[in-house]
Amino acid sequence: MLFQAAIFGIRAVQTVLAVLAVLIIVVSTVADIVLRYGFGRPIHGAYEIVETMLVVFVFNGMSLVFLDRGHIVIDLVDHLVGGRARRGLLAFGDLASIAALLLMLWAMFDPAMQAFEYGDRKLELGLKVWVIWAFAIGGTIGGAVCAMAAAWVGQRRARA
Repeated sequence: MLFQAAIFGIRAVQTVLAVLAVLIIVVSTVADIVLRYGFGRPIHGAYEIVETMLVVFVFNGMSLVFLDRGHIVIDLVDHLVGGRARRGLLAFGDLASIAALLLMLWAMFDPAMQAFEYGDRKLELGLKVWVIWAFAIGGTIGGAVCAMAAAWVGQRRARA
């Protein structure tokens, strides 16, 4: 029960972050267009706001997709094989997803640490780049945990 509550808590927090990011993208884009073409006063840093919120949206939206197993699946051989082979394919897909997320996470640490050590900032807003990396890494960790939970629950159901 505690495990399930923690997983759903991770998904809830990351879903709220993703929804807020999309809301900020929409509002800032519409406001920038209205202010730019209606009043000749664009929003300073609108491009960087959208760019940053896309990172928050994509990486925090992953946990919802992986936990619900809502990612794209191409069923090439599923209809040709039996139930046991289908479960094996599903387990293979779960493991491949987890491996890909862990590989992404491993690849993120070096550039994130460099951004932190060098004090990199976005040009217009001055936002520290490591903060963006932190959202990407946190979202990927949450996605990996949710993918592992979906795989574990799926295997338990398959055995039952």
